[in-house]
Amino acid sequence: MTGKLKKDIDREIKVFLADIDKKYGLRRISPLLSYGINDFLMRPGKRIRPILFILAYKGYSEKSNIPRRELIRTSLSIEFLHDFLLIHDDIIDRSELRRGRLALHKLFDQKLGISSAAGIGIGLGIVAGDIVYAFAIESFLACGETPMKKEKALKELIGTTILTGTGEFIDITGGLKSIDRISRKEIFDIYALKTAKYTFEGPMRIGAALAGAKTPELNKLSRLGGILGRAFQVLDDMLDIFMSSKNTGKPVLSDLSELKKTLLVREAYHRLDKASARIFKRLFEKKKKTKHDLERLKKMITGTEAPRYCLNMVNALLDEAGKAISKLKMKKEQKRAIASLVEDLRTKTGEVEQSVRD
Repeated sequence: MTGKLKKDIDREIKVFLADIDKKYGLRRISPLLSYGINDFLMRPGKRIRPILFILAYKGYSEKSNIPRRELIRTSLSIEFLHDFLLIHDDIIDRSELRRGRLALHKLFDQKLGISSAAGIGIGLGIVAGDIVYAFAIESFLACGETPMKKEKALKELIGTTILTGTGEFIDITGGLKSIDRISRKEIFDIYALKTAKYTFEGPMRIGAALAGAKTPELNKLSRLGGILGRAFQVLDDMLDIFMSSKNTGKPVLSDLSELKKTLLVREAYHRLDKASARIFKRLFEKKKKTKHDLERLKKMITGTEAPRYCLNMVNALLDEAGKAISKLKMKKEQKRAIASLVEDLRTKTGEVEQSVRD
């Protein structure tokens, strides 16, 4: 089921972009803007967010008022929200790559043939990201549900955006703290707001609200989304350390390079002896790390029990997610599809576990 949905979503993104160009003439106004946005939005992705939105809608709708094509178009709102956040996140983190290709602000610099130091690409990336968020609203308005359900779902979409932005804000301010001062709670708060809200909880709640699901079910979806979000982010942090850039679409060890205080990094630091912890802190907080610095940090992390601690947490959270799914009053077909996504995460966890052992 999810494989077919992904293909339909990919196809609809292409159609949507063509429709947008006809409506607003972006290519005529600025070929560079049109090229950049089209290139970024058409890059291969898992499309997990619009898929979860569709599964939740179909799982709770008694009788769908939205034709399939229209539902696919509406689901793009969640994917475009994701793209908008990625574009801005890459600018904040000064990331070079996204999905195996240049980050959008870097792409603009390349196409203009100018140095990144000028900051032009960053400015253009911010503007392009804002336009992509407008795409999210445009695609959401395609849905033909009742006005009451549509308004409720739109409020969920807006709330998801606000809380995700809040997560980004506290992530940045948390970056001002040294590694020895960051707490597990602070890290989990960032995971809950920055990852869980728009990756799992938001898409499911928006879809369910559009279908007319009642508050108790929306609350169950919030709990499930929080569990999956934490598992997903802890696993993603480990992918950055232990998997290749081919697997992640980002430079290897980019989180360490960007001073990201992940749970894995925090737990490794607190498991080192005092002398090693001082070395780790000095290396980690260097603004410009060499390849040797990054490899040394990775070796120090691998030498602790932190990877095992994180893997155990992910597996426990995935077990908890399975129980949470079983309690949903959702149609069986859609419940099974969501459960299969959990199993995909479990498979990826096994791959990371093997890489850690190697």
